[in-house]
Amino acid sequence: MVSRLSCAVCILVIFSLLIATSIPSQSEQKEEIKDLLEKKLAEKEAIIWYLGHSGWAIKTKNHLLIFDYVESESKPAEPTLATGNINPLELKDQQVFVFASHSAADHYSEDIFAWEKSIKNIFYIFGWQAEKKPNYVCMKARQRKKIDDMEILTITSTDAGVGFLIKVDGLVIFHAGDHVHWGGAMDPFAKEIDYLAKSDKDFDIVFLTIIIGRDLSRWESITKGAFYAIEKLLPKVMFPMHAGGKEHLYKKFAQEAERKKIKTKVHCAENKGDRFFYQNSRIK
Repeated sequence: MVSRLSCAVCILVIFSLLIATSIPSQSEQKEEIKDLLEKKLAEKEAIIWYLGHSGWAIKTKNHLLIFDYVESESKPAEPTLATGNINPLELKDQQVFVFASHSAADHYSEDIFAWEKSIKNIFYIFGWQAEKKPNYVCMKARQRKKIDDMEILTITSTDAGVGFLIKVDGLVIFHAGDHVHWGGAMDPFAKEIDYLAKSDKDFDIVFLTIIIGRDLSRWESITKGAFYAIEKLLPKVMFPMHAGGKEHLYKKFAQEAERKKIKTKVHCAENKGDRFFYQNSRIK
């Protein structure tokens, strides 16, 4: 009995050590992020980090784009992109553009303005009039702007604020914010997607909301709208978002897309900090 117990304890210890050694330390994570942020990217290449819910960070050849970021209550002592958190000191040498689609608490936090203290080159683009600052712009629905060498087009959201279409460093990126098909007539949702489809014919990366609320009562209508958007825009890759901690639903959506034989590849984040590399029109 003792020998069996000792053997079991040894196995448990060895298993625990294997897990511990497989998890990167904080210093290793920070060094990895530093290398990735310094990595030279070509046109039409991007590194994508999932920041939770509808939050994303995208490094392109010359820019770092941040969408709908909200600080989590369980923020680690040393935040980093590797854990899905923004640490402005980590981004101090980047040319950062911060997008907020609307003012809902799960898409926007005033904390993002504190980043200005550490990041010299930072600019804010919002879907409503939140602040009046030199490095800030409010974009109304169906408005075009050119900022730096980046082209931005907005659409009217069926919820609040806007969705953002960005053309930058050879990429065409669309972040829908909370633009969803709520049910009933498709027209309010579809007309904005159709407007986008006429604006550009070569979408690379699209982020679409697939759930709103704590239940799945609107799952059918919202995912119907998402599939309409995918089939209309024909992006190279699509990321489902707005899970509110229910990231397993991303895989459910991807499985439905596969059953429908959707040509666009759906990629699913599982945890904050998950990273994807977009190259040659696909995720590697």
